[in-house]
Amino acid sequence: MTPVNPKQNRLQTKTLYSQKVLDHYRAPRHAGALDSANAVGRAENPACGDSMRLYARIENGVIAEISCQTYGCAPSVAAGSILTEMVEGKDLHTLRVDAASVEEALGGLPPIKKHAAVLAVDAFEELLREYNSTPIERT
Repeated sequence: MTPVNPKQNRLQTKTLYSQKVLDHYRAPRHAGALDSANAVGRAENPACGDSMRLYARIENGVIAEISCQTYGCAPSVAAGSILTEMVEGKDLHTLRVDAASVEEALGGLPPIKKHAAVLAVDAFEELLREYNSTPIERT
């Protein structure tokens, strides 16, 4: 077995992922649970084991605050992070997010990692379903 050269491994990572993916992976935005959340979305990719939770505080139909917890590969962490930036402050009635827009915002993903954008959108869609189906007092 050939030993792995750490420098070569880092070089491959830099060329495999865009700077945007690496930036959001190394410094995820809106990371962690959100105590004031009134909606939570969960998604999981059973094939690779990645999972994501999105927490949002929605006020008057606008995403006032959102956060993300992701357990998985660098692109999944980055996809959750960029999605929070894409939707925070947006009106739910006009907001449209799909895997292609998440991938585009990340500067692209390798074909084998496109599932990361799908995971983020699945978690967001679950968050919206929960928000729309939970009969609680809305602010």
